[in-house]
Amino acid sequence: MKSLLNKNQSLFLSYIIMILIICAPVFFFFMKFFYTKDLDELIIYRCNEFIHERLPEFEESEISTYNYYNEDIKILPFDRSYMLDKTTAEFLYNKAEGHNIDYRIIYKKITVGETPYILMSRIPMIENKDMLLNLVAQYGVIFIILIISLFVVQHFLARRLWKPFNDTLRKIENYTLEQESVPDFGETDIIEFDKLNNILTTLISKNLGLYKQQKEFIENASHELQTPLALFQSKLDMLIQDENLTKEQSEAVTLLYESSSRMTRLNKNLLLLARIGNSQYKEVKELSFNKTLNKQLFFFKSIAENNGLDFSVDNKLPVMVNANPVLLDCLISNLIVNAINHNRENGKISVIVDKGSFSVYNTGEEKPLSEERLFKRFSRNIEKKGNGLGLSIVAQICRFHHWTVDYGYEKQLHRFTVRF
Repeated sequence: MKSLLNKNQSLFLSYIIMILIICAPVFFFFMKFFYTKDLDELIIYRCNEFIHERLPEFEESEISTYNYYNEDIKILPFDRSYMLDKTTAEFLYNKAEGHNIDYRIIYKKITVGETPYILMSRIPMIENKDMLLNLVAQYGVIFIILIISLFVVQHFLARRLWKPFNDTLRKIENYTLEQESVPDFGETDIIEFDKLNNILTTLISKNLGLYKQQKEFIENASHELQTPLALFQSKLDMLIQDENLTKEQSEAVTLLYESSSRMTRLNKNLLLLARIGNSQYKEVKELSFNKTLNKQLFFFKSIAENNGLDFSVDNKLPVMVNANPVLLDCLISNLIVNAINHNRENGKISVIVDKGSFSVYNTGEEKPLSEERLFKRFSRNIEKKGNGLGLSIVAQICRFHHWTVDYGYEKQLHRFTVRF
């Protein structure tokens, strides 16, 4: 795949080369035409010069001597078969070349004494092959100089003309709505690029407004839901402890309690995403990643073992990170909980801390997951636990700290790696 600039240059140079190649025969024709015209003028000039300067004093006895010493202008016996006063081409023998070549020639009627004669003036032409070689040499030099100069000029002109477009492309390439500002695309005197910048500014402004409204709605809704959810769950706690409930009632209350707990977690996660998006976690300090991980390992190891999972940890290499303590705890817990929830029976989990990275490996589905949907909100397997926000929260936390998170499937193990 080529860039627009390179594609434009390739097409431009291809057309120029094609045009120059097509023009070569035309150039050869015109070169031969003007060369022939110059030769005709020369042989006519020689004739006129002889007639005006030599002929008045010329005698018949001098003809043989004159012809002997002059190769290209001779005095011939009169013959009516000659085409007089008109330049023509004839194929005649040339001593220097040793074979017949083309001559430009003209015949004029003259009178020496009282006897009519024919004055012949001729000049040998450059052979076509020699003219063609000469053309190739000259045209080739012009061709190369022209192509190189056009390439250089067009390259710099195109780069200058497309600079506003490349600036716009660079600004929107890594733009996200989380930045909550419209990029300044600058001014340009090119109508099309100015129109593009105006359309992008309008489009981003509209989407930014909708994004802010969405964030405010999620945050407000999460705040408003906290109190009724807490009240609902407390009442369910009281009902569960009631010894007078029948078996069916107890099962129904338990089911409601689990749903309530799930709604509470979902609400907390949505509120967390909103707060990260609003940059409410401003405290960032240098932390020992190993110590932060160790605080949570006992709890998660117990959960994993209760689920029949083999849990291993490699946390020996010391790693320091600049992070918000709350978000770092959340990042670790979400990745490990994801590995537990999406595991299989008698599976395993490996947590590895390496230089500049933190990886969680786990068994699970025996095929790679869709990376396109993996870190999107509510993207999950409905048969598994969770609310589909865990990995989205991980991606948001990484974006907040300018870290990267990636997924891989290696040796039948799903891998999530955060690179600091």
